[in-house]
Amino acid sequence: MTTSGAPATTGAVTSKDVPTVTDAAATTNPRTPSTPATPPIETPPTGTNPNGTAGDEGVAAAFAAAAGVPLTERHRELARAARAVFTPERLAEWRDGPDGPLTARAWRDMARHGLLGASLPAELGGRGLGLLGSLVLSEAMASLGDAGILLAAHVHNDVATRWLADAEPALRDRYLPGLLDGTSSACQADTDPSAEEPTTARRDGGDVVVRGAKRYVINGAGARLCFVSARLDGGTALVLVPKDTPGVRVAHVYDKLGTRSADSARIEFDDVRVPAGHVVSRGGVGQLLRWNRVMSRMRYLIAFDAHLVHRRLLEHIVRHVTRRTLGGRPLGDWPAAAHPLARARADQELMAAGLAALLGRVDGPAAPVPEVAELKWFCVERACDLARLCCDLEGGAGYMWDSPSLRGYAQLRGLRMAGGSQTTMLTLANHSFAGRAELAGLDDPSAAAGPPRAPVPADAPEGRRDHA
Repeated sequence: MTTSGAPATTGAVTSKDVPTVTDAAATTNPRTPSTPATPPIETPPTGTNPNGTAGDEGVAAAFAAAAGVPLTERHRELARAARAVFTPERLAEWRDGPDGPLTARAWRDMARHGLLGASLPAELGGRGLGLLGSLVLSEAMASLGDAGILLAAHVHNDVATRWLADAEPALRDRYLPGLLDGTSSACQADTDPSAEEPTTARRDGGDVVVRGAKRYVINGAGARLCFVSARLDGGTALVLVPKDTPGVRVAHVYDKLGTRSADSARIEFDDVRVPAGHVVSRGGVGQLLRWNRVMSRMRYLIAFDAHLVHRRLLEHIVRHVTRRTLGGRPLGDWPAAAHPLARARADQELMAAGLAALLGRVDGPAAPVPEVAELKWFCVERACDLARLCCDLEGGAGYMWDSPSLRGYAQLRGLRMAGGSQTTMLTLANHSFAGRAELAGLDDPSAAAGPPRAPVPADAPEGRRDHA
């Protein structure tokens, strides 16, 4: 199956169809730290990048070509620098222990090599490489085999810096340089303990006082800056809270299945007082548009991450079923394996088509909120489906921690939560498309009696509450 607008191939699923990739940074077993890392799946031929494509051109470059987005020599320079920096050996140096989260050294090293703020406009201290620059970085990081560093970098590079880029000049000038030179790091705290326990902020003179708790905060333990969503003046606001402010406490650091190179923490805010100027964004249409723009960017990057995991798993399992025999013939010749792998190949092409189609729109004036939500849902869901299939086809080996399939599934579980849960993605898409239909009906009364709106589950979570 070939989908227009994206790189695609046709034919039966064979080991030649899927690009060779590396799983060189297989993490050690968190339950037995002395266990050595699993060797790479396969080393790419000389002259290829970690995704098995020729020279400097990788998956991000293919999407750029399909989308008509220019890939400049500066993007290629970034790709070369990122591949040189994001190595298994460097990741081990950055982590707090054999299987621990990134330390502050990671951000300083990334900054020294020009890998922070790659997508940010040059006038704000970035490299001005746009969303494509973020994809180039993601592709290099994905070769490490732990999606935690991807999520940590997305929050720091593409969420926190974007909030500050649009903030008041005084706030931006005070905090953005630290994120770009690696002396500071950031987290976004969104998930309340429950709908009945919202984090609140109240005005007190020239200050804002924040009270509440946030769970599952990526970078929460190590970050120096917290972007906290809270109820303020009857609406939702985003408040910048420095971690060293009195009343801020990291109450718990979670032990996770995957994405372990990024910490996830519970942070408590006990009447934390910050200047009113630290309200980065508040209620209203402007807040909604900014939120949509920033979060759609995060979700698009997560969809790209899931696509890269899917590519790696498909290459691995196709090689496995080609070499493994059952009943005197390769396992891949049996319909029970061949048919679902053919569907996985089709899924991969659909992911590529969706990512290429939206690449030029995510940074546009109107964020494609429902389309990105659907894309994130589809890419993560289908990658999880493939990971489960891979574990089954590996048999007993698929239950062992050194299985690339099981490790891939562990990473994908983290991607399901990040940026909003899978259920939240469907809810966002439903609400957004329904809203568009209503607006179309106002312009064209004859369209008002169009197709009925899809029902919203009574227990559907709020769009923001499940953000990790």
